[in-house]
Amino acid sequence: MNGGLPATHPDATHADTISARALSRLHAEGALRGIDVDFAALLRDRLRAPATVALAGALAMRAVALGHSSFALNDADRLLDALGTSAQLPDVDDWAAALVASACVAHAENAGDAGALLAFAHGRIALRRYARYEQALAESLHRCARIVTSDDDAAVLSSALRRLFPRDGAAAHGDIDRQALAAAMALRRRLLLITGGPGTGKTTTVARLLALQWMAARSRGAPPPRIALAAPTGRAAARLGEAIDGVIRADLAAGRLDADIADAIPRQARTLHRLLGTQPGRVSFRHDARHPLPFDLVVVDEASMVDLPLMAKLVAAVPETATLVLLGDPDQLPAVEAGDVLGGLCAASGDGLALPPADAQAVSVWLDTPVPARDDAPDDGAPLAGARVHLLRGWRQSDAATLQALADALQRDDRDAVMARLRDGGDSLAWHRGDATPLAEVVRREALPAFEAVRDADDPAQALQRASSLRLLTALRRGPFGAEHWNAWCAAELGARVPYFHGRLIAIGANSERHGLYNGDLGVVWRDAQGDAAVWFDTAQGLRAWRPAQLPMHASAYASTVHKAQGSEFDRVLLVLPDADARVLSRELLYTALTRARRRVVLWAAPEALERALERRTWRDSGLDARLRALSPASAGRSGS
Repeated sequence: MNGGLPATHPDATHADTISARALSRLHAEGALRGIDVDFAALLRDRLRAPATVALAGALAMRAVALGHSSFALNDADRLLDALGTSAQLPDVDDWAAALVASACVAHAENAGDAGALLAFAHGRIALRRYARYEQALAESLHRCARIVTSDDDAAVLSSALRRLFPRDGAAAHGDIDRQALAAAMALRRRLLLITGGPGTGKTTTVARLLALQWMAARSRGAPPPRIALAAPTGRAAARLGEAIDGVIRADLAAGRLDADIADAIPRQARTLHRLLGTQPGRVSFRHDARHPLPFDLVVVDEASMVDLPLMAKLVAAVPETATLVLLGDPDQLPAVEAGDVLGGLCAASGDGLALPPADAQAVSVWLDTPVPARDDAPDDGAPLAGARVHLLRGWRQSDAATLQALADALQRDDRDAVMARLRDGGDSLAWHRGDATPLAEVVRREALPAFEAVRDADDPAQALQRASSLRLLTALRRGPFGAEHWNAWCAAELGARVPYFHGRLIAIGANSERHGLYNGDLGVVWRDAQGDAAVWFDTAQGLRAWRPAQLPMHASAYASTVHKAQGSEFDRVLLVLPDADARVLSRELLYTALTRARRRVVLWAAPEALERALERRTWRDSGLDARLRALSPASAGRSGS
């Protein structure tokens, strides 16, 4: 059989026969890749697994490539739908029985089963590696998501919160200041998710949260907190540091902060890989459960971009006495790799609008105002209840009100409102329809002047500053509507004669600890008076230059996919969608792309493709929620210090 697919043995069960036929059909239709087929053959031929197990293994391997950490046997048809195919699958009970009976499949959490390549628990099948990550993450989350016994002086905290979060009109009329609520909860919980859409003040909240931590430590005579700031990419880390610096400076000028605390709050953020300590040639980090991070508070921005393996390693490395604060927007695209971890954490912690009664009562004393309390039981299906505060109020300037309204409509999944906003347009929003010829005209008019301004800057520092004014975003990487095509087009229009032409924008594509450059870092090619080219980057140590041959993997950065642009912001965004439906088109992709813009969005999209994107939701299957629910509720509510 082609590709080493298992044949049906004479003594095979009916489920085996169905599984073997399904494997053959899925392979013939291209739904399974070569590596999926090879894995099925390994299970069947070398490990003597039946076809039922081989089919489960091939689908588990394929699921990871689609971003799922596992799949449910009783929902396997949905996985096939996502692959654009169908096949008769074995009866779920027969399939489960075969998995339970196989030596290739582990069942008990963290069981030895050295030869097991798959794991089957809670009705879900996964590659053993991803099941281990999920289980380790669930256990670590339960460990750190506990209530902290606080010895802080309530009066001191109340005074600090009033100073950091002055009561505005809404709060004065009885509405809770959710930013202040989030900052207060970071003193009560070892795990805190601060979620919200664009402009809701997540980084403003965390900057003041850091100041509150310093004030609280000082009031009880404790050492100042050791704080780490991190994000998944270099660009996101830089943005976090810049945003915190801006808030601290404004609060200092407004008298909300004393100078000594303002000076002590860190502004430098690093990538998660740098925080954990990469080790050349190894997938493990220097910091793990046995060698935890030397911090009391770890803040991670853009948590939606963190995949399952990285989040598992991060949470394991956070000391038991430390607090982990995750910032993110659950409506954005999930991580490129397997696992929608932020989505799973949000599902496990509730909507973030109300707190368990004990939390609400404690924090209401600090805030001097009633705090919404959940009226359900502790085991109501939110095992991490109390670990999330969702921000609601938008704080953007009036010139972005149209973009804010568009983002709100996308969050509500109100397609009519989205289309109406796009049709109405305005100074901050324009929608173009047409074929490839007018698209080139739109790019020439909307994008090229910004890229020419980078090329014509006085020096590399000014060029990098101008580079944040606009980015061309695409849904696809290749093809006439892809980032690669438009990067080449922009280079040609800018008069490129050599690969490293003056003013070329470059984005790093892989983390390099040796260089101190990380995925997403933006650089500009600058030629000196002698014509020699260097590529300049704004690093944590200031502006630094490398020769082109020294750089790790990189590519032009005039255009990028929406996935690559996560964690970045630009004054203006030109979003290009393909003229026909593509599987990557989704509501989350639109939302993520449109919310990269601070002031203006230009959208080029055929109405049909736009409608299809609004209809499709990004789907990521995971067993994290089931594993969290399976753990003892008492382990999450136990008090600690």
